[in-house]
Amino acid sequence: MHSDSTGSGTYIGVNIFPGFANQRLRDNYFGGNLSLFRSHNFGNFQGYYGLNGTIGEYRVNYSKELDGDVQSSPYFNQGDHFFGAVGGSGGINVVSPFRKGEWRVLGTELSYQQEFGDYYKFRNKLADSAVRYVDKRDHHFTWGFNTEILGDVGREWLLGYKAAYIVNLHTLRSYQTGNRLHPAYFSQTIHVSHLNTTGYVQMNAGTRVLSLHFGVNYRLGR
Repeated sequence: MHSDSTGSGTYIGVNIFPGFANQRLRDNYFGGNLSLFRSHNFGNFQGYYGLNGTIGEYRVNYSKELDGDVQSSPYFNQGDHFFGAVGGSGGINVVSPFRKGEWRVLGTELSYQQEFGDYYKFRNKLADSAVRYVDKRDHHFTWGFNTEILGDVGREWLLGYKAAYIVNLHTLRSYQTGNRLHPAYFSQTIHVSHLNTTGYVQMNAGTRVLSLHFGVNYRLGR
C-alpha cells in the first residue's frame, strides 16, 4: 500500500481457473498460472511488472447445433486440447490514500502472451468457413483499465475489491458475414491480505467466455 514503509516488493503468485467458452458457453477449460513480479510505490503512483506461465486443457464439446462444415471437417476433434502460454505484463495506478486505506482511482495494464500447444494448432487448422470467428494467432496483446479500493480491517488484515475492463488488441473478422469482433471481458476481484500473503477470487465475463480464478500471492521480500 501507499502508506507502507516498504517502497517495493517481489512477489510470487499461483492460481487455477475453471471456465466456459464458445457459443452458448458449450466448451469448458481448466488451467493454472504461475507468476513472478515486482511492485513499486512512488509518490501518488504505484507500478508493477512481471512474467508469467500458463498451462491447461480446453475441451471441445460436440453439439448438433454446430454448422455442417465443422462436423465434416477432418480437423474437428471433440475432446481435450492442451494449451500453454508464457508472457509478461505491467501496469500503473494513480493512488488516493484515505484513513486506513486507499483508492487506486485509475489504473492501466498491458499484457503480452505467447501461446503454444494443441489448442492453438486445432484453431489454426479450422477452415474459415467452418466457424463464425476464430483467432489463429499464437500471440495476444491486451490492454485494460481498472479501479480498486482496499482498507485495513484490523489485526494486519486488508480487504479489497478491484474492477477491470480488458480488451484484446487483435480484431477478429467473420469469414461468413464480414463482421468484426473485438474480444473483451469485465473482471471483478475480491482479495484478502494478511502480512505477506494475499488470497483472491476473481470472476471474468466477456465475449463468449465466463471463468473463475482462485489464487494466492506471496511477498518474497523487498
